[in-house]
Amino acid sequence: MRVDLVFITPEAERLIARCARVSHRSSAEDPEDDRRLVRKLIALGHESVLEHATATFEISGISRACANQLTRHRLASFVQESQRYVDARQSRLVRPPTYSEDDWQAAQQLFHQARELYAKLLARGVPKEDARYVLPLGIETRLVLSANFRELRHILRLRLSPQAQWEIRELCRRMWELLYAHAPSCFEDLRPLAQGKEGSP
Repeated sequence: MRVDLVFITPEAERLIARCARVSHRSSAEDPEDDRRLVRKLIALGHESVLEHATATFEISGISRACANQLTRHRLASFVQESQRYVDARQSRLVRPPTYSEDDWQAAQQLFHQARELYAKLLARGVPKEDARYVLPLGIETRLVLSANFRELRHILRLRLSPQAQWEIRELCRRMWELLYAHAPSCFEDLRPLAQGKEGSP
C-alpha cells in the first residue's frame, strides 16, 4: 500500500480560521491563535468551516475490496484505475494478515488460474470489460481521492475505528499521518483512533 499526498490547501489552518472569523468580524495575526480557534470550532461541533480546506491523495496497492468501501463516501471525489482499459495481467493480490502461509499459497494459486483465464479470454477477443469478471476482489487497484477537511474527518472517524476492516483502517491511519503533519489542529483529536486506542474522540 502506498499513500501520497498530492495536494493540500496551503496554510489550511490559517484559511479555516480566517473564514471562521468572518462571522464575528474578528481578526488575529498569530498562527497559534488560528490553531486555538480551529480546536475550539471542532470541540463545539462547528465543522462546516473546515469545508474550505481540501486534500488530494493518490493511493495504490489497495484491494478492490478496500476501494469499494472507500468510494461509499459520496462527498469525496474519486478517480479509480479502470479495469475496462488497463490490462490486469500484471496485477497482484493483496494479502490479508489473517491468512496463514497455506491460505496465502492457495489464494495465489487461485489468482494465478484467474489471470490465466483472463489472458485466454483476451486472446479470444473478449473485451477487458468482460474478461475482468473472473478477477478476484483482492486484486490491487489505484485511485485518487479528493475531499474537504470536514469529509476527511468523517471518513477517518469511521474507518479508524477498531471495528473497521484492517485494510481501510491502515489506509486511513496513513492518511491521518499526512493530514496531521500539515494541519495538526484540524486532525489532532483523532490521534487516539489513529494510534489504535479504543473509544472515539
